[in-house]
Amino acid sequence: MFSRNWRPCELDFSKERLWQLSLLKRRCKEADVEKEYILYEKRIRSYSLWVFLVLHSAVIVVNIFLLLGTSEHPIMIYFDVVLYFLSTLWIVLVLSINFKEEIVQNRSWVAYVTSVIAVMTLVAVDLTLNMYHYNKDDWTITSTFDTYTLYMIYLFLPISTLMVPTILGIAVSIIYIMYYFFELSREGDYRVEELDHFNNIVVNLIDYISFNLLGIIFRIMSDITIRSSFLDRHQYVLEDIALVGARKQEKMLLHSILPPQIAQPFQDDIRSRVAISKKRIYSQRTKEHIMAIQNHPDVTILYADVVNYTHLTTTLSVQELVTLLHDLYASFDYAASHYRTQRIKFLGDCYYCVAGLSVVDPDHAKCCINLGHCMIGHIRQIRRTRNLNIDMRIGIHSGSLLAGVIGSAKLQYDIWGEDVVIANKLESTGLPGHLHISERTLSMLSDHPYEILPGTQVAREDPLLIKSNIQTYLIAAIDNNAITNLEMPTTFHITKSAEDDKDRKDYVKQELRKEFELMPIGAFYEKKLFTFGSKKPLVRGTDRPMIGFLLLDFKDPRLEYNYINQTDYMLKYSILLSCCCLFFIADEIQRNLIFRICIYMIIIIMYFIVLILLLMDCEPAEYIVLHTESKLFGYEMGQNFCFHPWVLTKMICLIMGVTLIFTGIPVMVKIVVSVMETITYLIIINFQFDYLIHHSIPTNPFFAPEYAHGLFTVVTWFIYYYMERQVEFNNKINFNWRIELLKKQEDAHITNKSITILLHNILPSHVVNVYLTLAEKHELYYESYSMVAVMFATLKNFQMDMSQLRVLNEIISEFDTVLSQYRNEFLVDKIKIVGCTYMAACGLNVRHSVTGGNRRTVIKSLRKEVNRAQQSLARNRTELAIVNEDVVFILSSFALDLMRTLWICNHVYSNIPLEKEMSAGDMSIGISSGEVMAGVVGASQVHYDIWGNAVNMASRMDSTGVAGHIQVTEESAMILKRSGVECDFRGMTYVKGRGIMPTYFVGIDKNLDFRHTPEEEYTE
Repeated sequence: MFSRNWRPCELDFSKERLWQLSLLKRRCKEADVEKEYILYEKRIRSYSLWVFLVLHSAVIVVNIFLLLGTSEHPIMIYFDVVLYFLSTLWIVLVLSINFKEEIVQNRSWVAYVTSVIAVMTLVAVDLTLNMYHYNKDDWTITSTFDTYTLYMIYLFLPISTLMVPTILGIAVSIIYIMYYFFELSREGDYRVEELDHFNNIVVNLIDYISFNLLGIIFRIMSDITIRSSFLDRHQYVLEDIALVGARKQEKMLLHSILPPQIAQPFQDDIRSRVAISKKRIYSQRTKEHIMAIQNHPDVTILYADVVNYTHLTTTLSVQELVTLLHDLYASFDYAASHYRTQRIKFLGDCYYCVAGLSVVDPDHAKCCINLGHCMIGHIRQIRRTRNLNIDMRIGIHSGSLLAGVIGSAKLQYDIWGEDVVIANKLESTGLPGHLHISERTLSMLSDHPYEILPGTQVAREDPLLIKSNIQTYLIAAIDNNAITNLEMPTTFHITKSAEDDKDRKDYVKQELRKEFELMPIGAFYEKKLFTFGSKKPLVRGTDRPMIGFLLLDFKDPRLEYNYINQTDYMLKYSILLSCCCLFFIADEIQRNLIFRICIYMIIIIMYFIVLILLLMDCEPAEYIVLHTESKLFGYEMGQNFCFHPWVLTKMICLIMGVTLIFTGIPVMVKIVVSVMETITYLIIINFQFDYLIHHSIPTNPFFAPEYAHGLFTVVTWFIYYYMERQVEFNNKINFNWRIELLKKQEDAHITNKSITILLHNILPSHVVNVYLTLAEKHELYYESYSMVAVMFATLKNFQMDMSQLRVLNEIISEFDTVLSQYRNEFLVDKIKIVGCTYMAACGLNVRHSVTGGNRRTVIKSLRKEVNRAQQSLARNRTELAIVNEDVVFILSSFALDLMRTLWICNHVYSNIPLEKEMSAGDMSIGISSGEVMAGVVGASQVHYDIWGNAVNMASRMDSTGVAGHIQVTEESAMILKRSGVECDFRGMTYVKGRGIMPTYFVGIDKNLDFRHTPEEEYTE
């Protein structure tokens, strides 16, 4: 019956286990910070020892003044005063040894020996005074330092382990109990038989057990809090160091995309988007597109083009091509950095950069000239070593430009302006192995050693150069071994080497050591620790929380409210509950502040009910009569008639200890309750039971017992207040550090997400992890694809002034919005933006995208169209068909969506009443498909690019195309026809590098929809 109805207690104590001392010790050892924790704990014990020496000296001084000021026969207490003074001086001298670092270092026994000496000194003074006055003056006095010594052992001595204070506390208790037996036995054998005296010994024994338990519990709770705080701080420092590294990486990645002068707005935008997305807050308003474009009136632009590059892309393997381009561009990046020139980007075989852009440089023209010579020298060196037929044309022009970022995806820094076009034209009309410069650039070169030659005939006949009245000149390249012979970096160091990892570990240990040395050690130092005006901050990255002096309350009310309402996972250690249901109740109690306060007050009231019952059993008036009669008639009064005054005093001290040590209660409540307890008790002993207290056993001859009781109670309250103050200080520090740790972790999460976004901005999604793995091995990333569709879309008739760039930014941002719909199995990758040209590709991640991702994120209309095309391809598949031919249709659909988006933009701009007419213009689009090579190249600024005949032909289809049409090669047109889309034969078109070849326009009706072939049938 029992086994059928019995249900196990299903409770989750995982969070409570985090507060177990054994687990915290194991975590310290696993984190390899146990030695540092021991040093930190020694600092705390030293601070506690310092507090004790001040407190003990103050108590002895007050006690001496009271003895001398209130004693009717001072001559009888001179011995007491001298012994108090000498013992205090001796204790201070002995314990002060622990402040000498050179003595206690590597000598742990010093703390134990000095502690034992100090404890036994107090015990010896106490017992000596008892025996001295009994034998000399026949005066019986009670012990003064019994419980005080126990407080000293558990709270103040510089002993880190719990076992030694426990043994020492038990030893002191045994010594006092043995003395009490000795005291009774010396009175005479007949005294020992009396039950009252044995009751006193039993009561004292219970008192000592209670005070020892109180001290042990305090030490355990204190150790738990300190270790937890220490581990939290350790984690905080690690998070802070990791965050600093992550922010450096974030900054490096961001600056590899954008120059520092315009990077901050984009960084803030990325971090705010990450924070909002984590909170799952979605704004309904239209987001404004960030546009960061700056005017630079005095710069020099360099365009460089690899001669015979097209031949390389068709003859070299993907590994050979990527290695060659990486060596070229990495060396160019290194040389550009040396000559204070900022690389903008490279476009296949074209590399262009600007001097005097990020920092004003009067020698910007000379920097570009030197860089040009270095680039030609390096490419000639590669030509000799690798036996390749390559060279370089370079065009250089000085003037003004606009520089910045447009769009919202795959952000890339770019330049615009008439002088940019002129520099590009100088490159295309130049000679291999020469620098083709403008007259303005030449005029900025003073005392140059170069031989100046007249410009090319092509340049003199170029319509743009003639219209702009540009006179050109040639400078023959010279070798510059100063740069080409230097060892240059071969990879973009996102990851760290083993040596860097070792240095990082040493740095972490050093920073942890510094932080542990600055960690606070006591509540009475908070005014120094929490000062904001110090020259050197004591904390990494943030100031200590401002805490009140008396009640240790946070100055920030919200922080205080969160602190007092946090779950108290140590409450169950304060209350022993015996069954499962009570544990469920306790689980609710520890999470609710009101419940905790109610339980707390109930326990305190129950204690006082016991005291009240004890007091009610004693009639002061009757006691006075009986006590007077006992003195008159010479008989000894019974001990059971009224309570023992010192027993009551020690009981109230224990209640004060429970009142202040109780966990999970606001410190203000505990202080108020304990002060009320102390005041109430002092009123009782000085008014209602003054006669009983006055005739109790004194601590010194002719010293009024009420003073002794009052002093003992007040000193005990101050000791408990110090205990609670220290615990509360540690809890507040721990709580604040946990808040800081959560903020650090949140900041680290945002930073890591930002890094992920930046990496995905530089590289396609499927490349990021592969590239990082290869970068760790210092290997290059490259890959080849058998079927990729490539698109170039160029906006026509765009004047590159600030107003038109704003329009361009909005258009490109809308294109990026369209791009966000093409993901997962229909992934389209944005490669780059060049001027007004939008480059994208489809099929770069077929293996990954087909199996991964959420298919529901693709819009239904696109899925329907692609399914239609895939079914048509399946029906019309030929022997020459290639796998993944549907990428051509997907990219064509994307191109058509761009045309629709542009039509909407034009319609919107036409309805906006402006002084100056705004228009998005027309757009030509070229698409080609076939084999493509992809890879990551560059040194300081890595760049993902694609190469191959399909890329070259897509560019040519765009440049020879017609606005409002999508021009494709014959191979792509055949694929689209098999996909069910009509293609119109345009005719034979001249294409640079290929000659005359047939081209097609994709069939599009007036509604900007595909014209499907009549015979194509589709069933969903």
